[in-house]
Amino acid sequence: MADILPECLVQKILSFLPSYNQASKMSILSKTWLQAWSTLPNLKFFLFCWEGWESRTKIVDTIMERYGKGKIPIEKFELSEIFVDSLQLFPMVDKWLLIALQNSVKELVLHFKSYPAPILTILAAKSLRELVLHDCTLMPVSLSCGVVNSNSLRKLSLSNVTLDENMLQTLLNSCPLIVSFIVENCSGLNVLKIKADSLKVLKIIQYCNICNIDAPNLVSLDYKGYEIPELNIARESKIILHCLLSLNTAWFYLQMDHIGSSGGVDVLNLNMLLMDEIIECPTFVDALLWSCHPERLNLISIDIETVTRLIDRLMYMKNSSHSTYCHGWNNQLKEIKAFDGKNQLLQLGSEELAKRITEGEKPYFILDW
Repeated sequence: MADILPECLVQKILSFLPSYNQASKMSILSKTWLQAWSTLPNLKFFLFCWEGWESRTKIVDTIMERYGKGKIPIEKFELSEIFVDSLQLFPMVDKWLLIALQNSVKELVLHFKSYPAPILTILAAKSLRELVLHDCTLMPVSLSCGVVNSNSLRKLSLSNVTLDENMLQTLLNSCPLIVSFIVENCSGLNVLKIKADSLKVLKIIQYCNICNIDAPNLVSLDYKGYEIPELNIARESKIILHCLLSLNTAWFYLQMDHIGSSGGVDVLNLNMLLMDEIIECPTFVDALLWSCHPERLNLISIDIETVTRLIDRLMYMKNSSHSTYCHGWNNQLKEIKAFDGKNQLLQLGSEELAKRITEGEKPYFILDW
């Protein structure tokens, strides 16, 4: 009965198992399952720090050598370690990584503490479409413009990676067709400047002194940091800002001509979970809305008073006949409407709306400027 399923379907089933070792246990079912397991295109290995890790490493090495000699295609290669000292494994990782790249790997995930990832070799792989690096280091590597050009890479994710500003930008320059980029808690980045015309999706969780984003074709930005970035992005971009501690209201005024003159953004997601003190200042709300000029405003908060103050401010802005923040162009709020999660029109009573928002419902506002 186990041989009824075709090999391709068996491989699909095995790919949903958490690790390669667990998939190997299914190989005893039949010859079809054994063959499917021995040629799995997705390889996921974990190396743990406990007794017997040497033998586990030898097993991984044997498997990778078999894939290398048989030139078995690899779609995804994921390698993670939890070692106190993994330095001695770096040569083995280099070997396994080279086999994966030679076997046309499309998605590469490395979670290896302090591993000096051979980024030049990785980017030279013509098949690679997604690269995810955790805890690695790129500092010893020197990239120069024109040395490497990865036209295949579309997604890049760096988490807890050690690199500097020059390395980051040169890395982006080397991937001219990248559409998705994630940078999270990377050490060595005091100034974060991102320039990439091809970027569509950008996620940043980075607490640096200066952040500048120049991505004219961006459609989604999710940012968390101490300073709000200077933006040059597309009008239709969806922006989520989680700004902590040193949020500066003046930033919005500096950005008004930069963002507002291009018409603002279609959707603004405002997370107010850590913004109680900021919302006390009406000029913050004014500056936020004037600068971004959103057509739709989504709110996230658990504090009724905070949401009530913001809604009251919106109503005040609508009812005011003049604005002190015009800067020479028509940005007055003409109309405001509130809708629930089912797109049903809601009354604009601030207390009722605030209650619905803080209770987890998802009302939103449509703003007509």
